[in-house]
Amino acid sequence: MLTQLTASMTLPVIGSPMFIVSGPELVIAQCKAGIIGAFPALNARPAEVLR
Repeated sequence: MLTQLTASMTLPVIGSPMFIVSGPELVIAQCKAGIIGAFPALNARPAEVLR
């Protein structure tokens, strides 16, 4: 079933957030590859990275 979220995905994959390993660069690469990327807020050091 296609939804607004899955219609634009290349693969039905979500990249799980991984403590310390995941960051903005990895999430951007995941999104460019057609999957959903995420990283934990605790990985944003310094906090200004979230802004």
